[in-house]
Amino acid sequence: MQRTAVIYGLALSTLVGVFLLAPRLVAPPKPPDPVAAPRSAAPITKLVYGDGVLEVTAMLDRGHLASGSLEPVWMDVAIKAAGIQARAPLAAVLVIDRSGSMAGDKIDDARRAAERFVQGMVDGDMLSIVTYGSDVTVDLPFATLDGATQARALGIVRRIEEGGGTNIDGGMLAAKSQLAAANTAGKVMRVVLISDGRPTEGDRRTSTLSGHSQALRSQGVTVSTVGLGLDYNEDLMEQMAVDGGGRYHYMKTGAQMAQILDAELQHGRNVVAGNVKLHLPRALAAGLRVAGAPGQKDLGNGDKLVVDVGDLAAGEERHVLVKIEAGSADDIGFAAPELVYNKAGQSAQSLVAQRADAFRMLPTTDVAVLNSSRNDDVRVRVLQIEASLALTASMNQWSQGDSAGARVNLLKAKTELAAVAQRTGNVMLMREAKNFDDVLSSVDSPMPVSSAAGLDVVKAQKARAFDLRR
Repeated sequence: MQRTAVIYGLALSTLVGVFLLAPRLVAPPKPPDPVAAPRSAAPITKLVYGDGVLEVTAMLDRGHLASGSLEPVWMDVAIKAAGIQARAPLAAVLVIDRSGSMAGDKIDDARRAAERFVQGMVDGDMLSIVTYGSDVTVDLPFATLDGATQARALGIVRRIEEGGGTNIDGGMLAAKSQLAAANTAGKVMRVVLISDGRPTEGDRRTSTLSGHSQALRSQGVTVSTVGLGLDYNEDLMEQMAVDGGGRYHYMKTGAQMAQILDAELQHGRNVVAGNVKLHLPRALAAGLRVAGAPGQKDLGNGDKLVVDVGDLAAGEERHVLVKIEAGSADDIGFAAPELVYNKAGQSAQSLVAQRADAFRMLPTTDVAVLNSSRNDDVRVRVLQIEASLALTASMNQWSQGDSAGARVNLLKAKTELAAVAQRTGNVMLMREAKNFDDVLSSVDSPMPVSSAAGLDVVKAQKARAFDLRR
């Protein structure tokens, strides 16, 4: 009996202990009322944003503004396309010079390059072939490629014969007509112009010829140009590429032509973001105003900067450098640029904008604080653009007989490149400083700028300058 009572007593104790140790079933505590995060006391000089197709990294060259200083603020906007390859069909027009000056190796190289271009296209792509001398011929009206059409196109390019003058105007008008008459909806549109000479037929004005590129670009067509040899007008061909949102290529000989057309074809086939444009208000904030984008074509009006970035292929990155005038040193906040573009195969525009954060610059009178906030990566980009503009200006001066002026421009740019290259160890700046040394040697030599070697230097350096700005 006593034993039973002990057992019941132990059981009762255990139950009481379990009850006391078990968690109480009570309502969860009420979360604290949200408290606004305190505003950061530090500058914000880097913003990263995107939409899965484009990623944007916008950086300022420093986080502080000095009282009384008129030093501009620089913003480097890096725009990178995702590695996805949602390929849209290609609609391309090859506009090929067959003037008399193309006789020999040049026309042979043009035939082989065009042949490889056609062979690289796939079923569903569209192609037109226009050739020009004094006259203009649409050798292949726009056609959707299949096995039979591709074979026909190959036969056409293999039979191109040279003769006559150089009617670039007529060739571009024919390309515009072909695109206007074709159903190119949802396609990546390209015109590739090849020429070895200056226009001698049709309208020869730069304004007219670059106007053809502008008109095509306004319709979403990218125009790239290929200058072959030493006789063509490199300023015209570059301007047509700039106005057409494409690339400008210089070839001393035609041996590189196939490689260049391959690059144009592959880029067009891998476009994931077309007609990319950067938008930024001129008036960013009190005391800050956008002055422009050096080396870039500004399509905007008085209230807005609009830069045509062009088409971006998968994995490709482009930069836009923006110069901002600083008129005061205050605590200033302003938004990052917006981008509009077309996704591959889509006509509707997409928008990329940073809504969560904004840049912030703070005033300072402390030189050490100002300098510690500087961004070497943005400074490198500024020097890259300045080097590009200095190369173009100095080559124009040398071509016009002003060797002394060319030397001053080259030496100034080279000195700045070398100083920052030594401090930062930046390989690109070191390479460009070495190139400036080489160009200085050419300008200082007795070599006439009108000689074959001189013309090669001018054309090669202007093409290099074009690449530096991209």
